[in-house]
Amino acid sequence: MGLWEIQSQITLLMSSLIIGLVTGFLFDIYRRIRNLVSPGPYLTALGDLFFWGIITAITFTSLLAISYGQVRGYVFFGIGAGLSLYFHFISRYVIVFFVVFDIYAFRFLQKILSFVNGVKKFKIFRLAERMWTDARRILLKIKHK
Repeated sequence: MGLWEIQSQITLLMSSLIIGLVTGFLFDIYRRIRNLVSPGPYLTALGDLFFWGIITAITFTSLLAISYGQVRGYVFFGIGAGLSLYFHFISRYVIVFFVVFDIYAFRFLQKILSFVNGVKKFKIFRLAERMWTDARRILLKIKHK
């Protein structure tokens, strides 16, 4: 049996490893979104069902494109090995990236809000706000008569 005869099997094994790695990465993204939103138990269950449905569709279409839908035992081994490799070696760095990204995004939003609050202190904006408040007060008095 030459290399050319098992090349498709090696391609399928490598593809299943990549599918496992991508599944782990998408799971970390989903886990981060779920922690930010913090839904209740029913929405968490619905989100989990939706996530695994997407993963199933990705895996199915990938295997259909690579091996014409033929599934071997080592495909499951490859996907499991890819997940294990991802969670053992890569996942912690992705989580650290998300935490650092959250910190910098929070600081950026704070700077934007402080800039907006600084702009609001200009006299022209205070005058416009005062005119709006007075107009609302007058319209409410007219409406009640």
